[in-house]
Amino acid sequence: MNVQMEATLAIDARNIIGEGPLWDAGEARLLWCDNALGIVREAQSDNGKDWHTGRHWTLNRHIGGAVPRQNGGVIVVAGTDILALDDDGYITPFAQLDADPKKVRANDVKCDAQGRLWVGTLGNDILTSSGEVIEGQGSLYRIDPDGTMTTILNDITLSNGLDWSPDGTSFYYVDSHTLAVDIFDFDVSEGTLHNRRCFKAFAKGEGIPNGLVVDQEGCIWLALMGSGAVHRYSPAGELMGKVLISTPAVTSCTFGGIHGDNLFITSAGRKLPDITHHLYGLSLDIVEQSATAPGAGGLFICQPGVSGPAATPFAG
Repeated sequence: MNVQMEATLAIDARNIIGEGPLWDAGEARLLWCDNALGIVREAQSDNGKDWHTGRHWTLNRHIGGAVPRQNGGVIVVAGTDILALDDDGYITPFAQLDADPKKVRANDVKCDAQGRLWVGTLGNDILTSSGEVIEGQGSLYRIDPDGTMTTILNDITLSNGLDWSPDGTSFYYVDSHTLAVDIFDFDVSEGTLHNRRCFKAFAKGEGIPNGLVVDQEGCIWLALMGSGAVHRYSPAGELMGKVLISTPAVTSCTFGGIHGDNLFITSAGRKLPDITHHLYGLSLDIVEQSATAPGAGGLFICQPGVSGPAATPFAG
């Protein structure tokens, strides 16, 4: 089966880098970020069909992502700081990544079913003066509700999408620099990863793996930057379908809405970095169109006929 459909523009947000969408079931809202501008946003709907922007909170610094918090408000990871943000905009420091903020910053975050926070990082400067990629500056961390921090993976270049299978025994993870999605065995009780192997690899020019989410059927929805599409893969890695958006710079996706049957898709609204052409094979047309395509930087939505879970709040 290979089904193709188009998503519609739900909110013309014009984000520079729209990222990290997550459904906050407790507040019946979608959370997402403009990473580059340091803004946490919310989207809401009165009828489940028409979506509008709600409140937003500006941190004036690069944001790696935000997740709902069990005690209310959200947890925001900005740079290497883990911050508690309440709905009035008051910020309380919670923890700090075991990393040098001058060298790395957070990029993409999510909680596992036990309410533990997972945070990936990348280098603040990933290119040398000659244009070569500086590999392996990033890591993947797990932060427990009591603030205990564990380094799970090192030697990551561009940490990105992450999610778990419905039974919690498999973990999907993207280091975008590898042009692949990897899968691990996940120890639910210990919160550890084992048996890393490639789930899906891409050739240069096909697109750059970015954010992902797993639906209730165990299929993986992957935002493929530069392709203008989110791909759905079976647990065996078979392409099951695509959801197209009007701009090539698709960044991430999540399920949400009252019934969990809306697929929300974020996008970037800027010209893609030259590295996406020189190193990852995207065409120059795609690099340029990412800033000018209809809906660039917007929030898109569709109903693909399957549902997915709401975000698990951070239990700390």
